[in-house]
Amino acid sequence: MHVDIETVRRVFEGVLSGAISREQADRWAYAVVRQEETDVVTYSPARERERIWASVMYLYGVDTMKAPGEYLHSDNDISEAMNAKLGEVAYNKAAMPLLVSAPVAVATLSL
Repeated sequence: MHVDIETVRRVFEGVLSGAISREQADRWAYAVVRQEETDVVTYSPARERERIWASVMYLYGVDTMKAPGEYLHSDNDISEAMNAKLGEVAYNKAAMPLLVSAPVAVATLSL
């Protein structure tokens, strides 16, 4: 499996724009974690492996609820985590369809 930093960014952005659910993002991250445990995962760029992994681990649990119908992490929390882990990005919901429609790398997420 191959995971690149732009794919991880698109998953964060997809959650923030509503293009993918938090549950879908969690399942995608879970698949990466399981693959890491059982097989070789490559990261691109390789020098960003730790940042990519930290981002995947954040997304693995992004659907956690603190009460029925209430997520633990707000959209603002998710945006701040994305910026902290992947670097500052101007988040603009109007631009999201362009980002979400881009092809997802080998570690795919079914939309």
